[in-house]
Amino acid sequence: MAAEAPGPGGPGRWRRRVPPVLALPAFRRYWLGQWPLLFGKWMQLVGLGYLTFVVTHSAAAVGLVGAVDGLPMLVITLPAGVLADRYPRRRTLMLTTAGMGLTAALLGAAVLSHRDGLPVLLVAALGFGTFDAADAPTRQALVADVVPRHQMLGAAALSSTASSASRILGPTLAGVLLATVGPGPCFLVVAGLALPFLAVLAVGLRDTPVPAAEAGARRHALTEILEGLRWAAADPRSRWILIGMAALGLLGVGYMPYLPVFAREQLHGGGQMLGLCYTMGGIGALLGGLGITAASGRVPRGRLLLMAAPVYAAALFGLTRSHAPVTAFPALMGISLAFVAVNTAMLSTLQSETPPRLRGRVLSLYSLLMSGAAPFGTLLYAGLSRVVPLFDAIGAGALVVGATLLLAATRPALRQLH
Repeated sequence: MAAEAPGPGGPGRWRRRVPPVLALPAFRRYWLGQWPLLFGKWMQLVGLGYLTFVVTHSAAAVGLVGAVDGLPMLVITLPAGVLADRYPRRRTLMLTTAGMGLTAALLGAAVLSHRDGLPVLLVAALGFGTFDAADAPTRQALVADVVPRHQMLGAAALSSTASSASRILGPTLAGVLLATVGPGPCFLVVAGLALPFLAVLAVGLRDTPVPAAEAGARRHALTEILEGLRWAAADPRSRWILIGMAALGLLGVGYMPYLPVFAREQLHGGGQMLGLCYTMGGIGALLGGLGITAASGRVPRGRLLLMAAPVYAAALFGLTRSHAPVTAFPALMGISLAFVAVNTAMLSTLQSETPPRLRGRVLSLYSLLMSGAAPFGTLLYAGLSRVVPLFDAIGAGALVVGATLLLAATRPALRQLH
């Protein structure tokens, strides 16, 4: 008896709707396994800030702990790129993931035993920030190890979708746990959320390729970092992507710490309004990730960057001109949506076009510019606010970012990307 063809709503139609990159077993396991870890990172961030304020009753202490958490990104990222090219990336990720989970577990135990003073919080922030900084370039390089070049855009878009969803739901879950069971159990939950990704790395990705550089002679780490810098500077695609990310990281993301000021001064709201601002940004990022995932394979990366650049600039500039939620909320969604598109196009290009032996080092440059430049942008805007109104300075920065990204997108090396 012949098998029935699947009907319009049957499994065949469902399979056609699933992004093709999820048909790759290794990437599917990786993508599903990273969701709990991403939730845990946001919960750790929210819980650490909350606990610091509860313990110290000092906004300055909250800022200090946040700065200590972010410091390793400036110091560790480039050496982490060397490690990603020297050693098996899967094993390195197992160490960084276990380190983040252990840090959260020890902090939870310290809270439950009432040993959660400011020195303990600073050590926890430094530990978590160090493992997180070492994790970023290795994780991005590992994706390129398990995904074919022609499917990298879809993989990057799905990764952005997971990051965006966790950005919305992670802080919410942290808030529920902090309100119901307190910070100690909250950090223990964060530690537990590292276990699924550890299991995927240990069992599901055992056949991940080992970087070619592992078999070669070891050189000084600085020599290897400089080798990555020289390659990125000489390769037109990498050079323009890194220039675009430098502008985006410095002037395009530096506005975010000023959202509380924006919510109070231009939208005349308090904490609830600020929460809505963050939520709108998260929704925009989630929509961007889902949309790019659906369009991957049909929209070339060069065209995606070309389309997203003016949207980002217009949305950020529009936000600085907004004085009511009816205009501010769409602008916030547009900023996040376009950021996901720009980031996906540029990151997937570096992942697919960089030689495997240099991939970790080049991606470490990208990570450093994406996360490390933002604090300097915030300080730059603070300095400019002494000369011109703060949001006028941010609006001018938005135009510079848009022009830089458009210039990069129209270079022949990027315009021809597929």
